[in-house]
Amino acid sequence: MSIIKTENICKSFGSVDVLKNVSLTVEPGEVVVIIGPSGAGKSTYLRSLNHLEKPTSGKIWIDDKLIEDRVNGHNQVKLPHKERAAILLEMGMVFQRFNLFPHKTALQNVMLAPMNVKGVPEKEAKEKAVKLLNQVGLGDKLDSYPAKLSGGQQQRVAIARALAMEPKMMLFDEPTSALDPELVGDVLNVMKELAEEGMTMLVVTHEMGFAREVADRVVFMYDGAILEEGSPKEIFTNPKHDRTRQFLQSVL
Repeated sequence: MSIIKTENICKSFGSVDVLKNVSLTVEPGEVVVIIGPSGAGKSTYLRSLNHLEKPTSGKIWIDDKLIEDRVNGHNQVKLPHKERAAILLEMGMVFQRFNLFPHKTALQNVMLAPMNVKGVPEKEAKEKAVKLLNQVGLGDKLDSYPAKLSGGQQQRVAIARALAMEPKMMLFDEPTSALDPELVGDVLNVMKELAEEGMTMLVVTHEMGFAREVADRVVFMYDGAILEEGSPKEIFTNPKHDRTRQFLQSVL
């Protein structure tokens, strides 16, 4: 049983084809890392999984349930709004930009969604938030506002916030690309720990060391399509495609 499955996902913005028949399956507990040059469609693909972008055509299954079957931009799957929302909540998402509420402390940022979306009582939400902030190494920053936190710390709060919803899988969209180089390691370490704990993860990143070390599978996207996929060893030491080889030479 796959936890994420897409079949022939296409996305066009006007006359520009951003995604071209992207088919991918992610198994429970698997860490899949998507690499490729800017403009390859990696982020658009990720955003199409949780409804931030609506595909032009193609099918999406989440946790073995078909939630999208788009033909000419129209979804053929009629799900009750509540059911669709519940399925989408199974995916936590962390973006390039941290999107924290500036007028809320780290603790309040993490507590907010469980209380407002899931109706978790305040005491329970607070206990969970404290635990998660400790888990991401920010137990001493509970009462700090985002403006008083570094970019890396804000991103770790954002990860804790996503985990507070108890998702079955985590999507990461270039979570370190907006960070100063010396702050990247702390965020990647949190992600490594999540992977070791068995969290299903789909990660778009330019951090090749992370892809090599943590991924079960590496997917190379170019010009809106998946050109090849394989184990980190296969992709990094013996890429089959010239484009993959060129890309790796330019970034490594």
